[in-house]
Amino acid sequence: MKSVHAVPAIFIAALSTSTLAGIDDNLIVNGSFEEHIVNGSWNLFEDIPGWTLESGPGIELQRGVAGWDAYDGEQWLELDADQNGPGGSYMHGEIGSTSLSQEVQTAVGQYYMLTLSFSARPGVEDNHLVVDWNHETIIDLTASGIGYNNNNWQEISVLIEGNGMTSKLVIGDASVDDTLGTFVDAVRLVAVPAPASLGLILLLPLTGRRRRR
Repeated sequence: MKSVHAVPAIFIAALSTSTLAGIDDNLIVNGSFEEHIVNGSWNLFEDIPGWTLESGPGIELQRGVAGWDAYDGEQWLELDADQNGPGGSYMHGEIGSTSLSQEVQTAVGQYYMLTLSFSARPGVEDNHLVVDWNHETIIDLTASGIGYNNNNWQEISVLIEGNGMTSKLVIGDASVDDTLGTFVDAVRLVAVPAPASLGLILLLPLTGRRRRR
């Protein structure tokens, strides 16, 4: 796919400050899921600022569950949501896998850097993140949280291209519906100036870096 390239953040840092000047404006609204503020350790919402529920029982935001850390701020998203919400118990056949979308203004031919952080839920083996950009899959990752007692965040950066006045980003869970797993935080989308885009393309193919907190 010509418009999608995976680029590690470590190589982005290697480019000069002047080359990357002007790419700090995040086009994603509520990318770190700090709104709505969770009362307690987690809650289920029908909607949150910036994001639209595409499928699943609701938008589950977590805050300090089991003492775990967010990648950015205090809250993060769990994409295998709990259909019953706080206080409910697990039922056989309960729906969990959720997908969210956000539409952003883009320009034809303009390159953008999409960056997000993904973690398996500690103790849960099945965590499967799928990210689509304008109906094409650009990220498809699995991770196991077995053996971890805190979130193990992996930062992923993907160079993508705008193809119209608006573009649609969808993040979703493709794991088994068990209401546990697939954490996402710190979603960012920034326009990359032409000299930086060319430099990044020359570094392909590459992968993301990991960050554990």
